Amino acid sequence: METSRVSTKGQIVIPSRLRKKYGFKTGEKVTFIEEDKFIIIKPRTKWVDICGSVKPLFTPEEARKKLRDMRENWR
Repeated sequence: METSRVSTKGQIVIPSRLRKKYGFKTGEKVTFIEEDKFIIIKPRTKWVDICGSVKPLFTPEEARKKLRDMRENWR
């Protein structure tokens, strides 16, 4: 278990071992999540990091066809 002190400005230091293990970078924003009586600190997810990580539901051609069909059958 690692410990750290809270400064007068409310700042804490994440121990080096944990920064390296979980990929915290200098200047990176973090997210605080409250759960029960705990605070979880996570590196903020960048949208660019998750782009392409999910398989598309439709190919571009299928999506265009579905849009065309929806427009034609709108009324």
